Amino acid sequence: MNLAFQDVRHHLGRFVATSAVVGLLFTVVLAMAGIYEGLVDDATVLLRRANADLWVVQRGTRGPFAEPSRLDPSLELRVAVVPGVVSARALTSQVLQRDHRGRSIRFALVGLAYPDETGDELSIVQGHALTQARGELVADASLGLGVGEVVHLGRDDYRVVGLTRQLLAAGGDPVVFASIADTQRILADESSDALVAERSRRLARLRATDLGRMQPELESLVVDPRWTAPATAAAPIHAVRVRVEPARHDEVRSALAEWSDVTVLTRAEEEGLVLHGMVVKARMQLGVFAAILVVASSLLLAAVLYNLTMEKAHDIAVLKLLGARAPRIVSLVLQQAWAIAILGYVIALAIGAQAFPHFPRRVVLTEASVVGLGVLLFLVSTLASAAGVVYALRVDPGPALES
Repeated sequence: MNLAFQDVRHHLGRFVATSAVVGLLFTVVLAMAGIYEGLVDDATVLLRRANADLWVVQRGTRGPFAEPSRLDPSLELRVAVVPGVVSARALTSQVLQRDHRGRSIRFALVGLAYPDETGDELSIVQGHALTQARGELVADASLGLGVGEVVHLGRDDYRVVGLTRQLLAAGGDPVVFASIADTQRILADESSDALVAERSRRLARLRATDLGRMQPELESLVVDPRWTAPATAAAPIHAVRVRVEPARHDEVRSALAEWSDVTVLTRAEEEGLVLHGMVVKARMQLGVFAAILVVASSLLLAAVLYNLTMEKAHDIAVLKLLGARAPRIVSLVLQQAWAIAILGYVIALAIGAQAFPHFPRRVVLTEASVVGLGVLLFLVSTLASAAGVVYALRVDPGPALES
């Protein structure tokens, strides 16, 4: 007779309830591991899709995804003519929040170097890539926009022509792609009040100069909303993605590193900067919460197993009188612990499969995290049974003869 199995049958409700509580606690542990994997994937997905060997960014900054970077658009052509460079593409990236049809939408706006880049490589699941330089967007489906839907950004309307799936920025915001010309137009847009204030400051600066005092007729030109200064700089870009000949990678990097106005980063360096700046603290926080839950689960499981062992003290004493050795006594407690762990593991996976897709942050379950949860539950249940094992081994078989 298997005493552990018989005890489970007689106290089935208690075992199921304990397993359910353990399963719920470890569901959260699994969720935290999945959220961390989701953070890592979100933070690096754009880097992987960009397929760049080198990133050229503003001097002293850490790239467009880790830190703001502003570069003159002419840098794209400067990089393109360096010997060993296969291609150089400008990039703009900025997180925006706008109101659309009564709701607030937040997204990362990324510029594509149209017509060289149209978004064909983005794994579009519905619609198509960009077909013109103005007025079209490719958005991630999680933003809630449909193909053909029109979004007002800045002073213009833009039509969604394609949808991607699970293409998010480092902060978990859906990514929206447009041509660089459109992104610069959107990012440069200012409110009417800001434009009026700028014209007033422009007029004040003109009046403070000798030219303004000698030619007052220029005042009407300065405040004219249709006029722009001929020396106004072009809208900046945020980085240049560079693909190089594999055999000349180090040569190209060394040549670009000599330029005084830029910093050159490899793909691995940029990915490391993004993960270190955006994911490390989140990983530490998630790890602390997961550790607290593991400890709480261990204590709960230890208390339940200890109480169950105490209730079987008489049965254990009888087994000892019948000649049961210590390994058999230990196995009775361990089998109950492992039964709870197995049922809790199944419950955790079942709850996770149903609940995780509805989480506000993306939960990515890898094979390592799923297997790791099973190993962790096995270790926790084994350690939690220690108190029950010690009690079972100390049971005195003498009182069993008196009953």
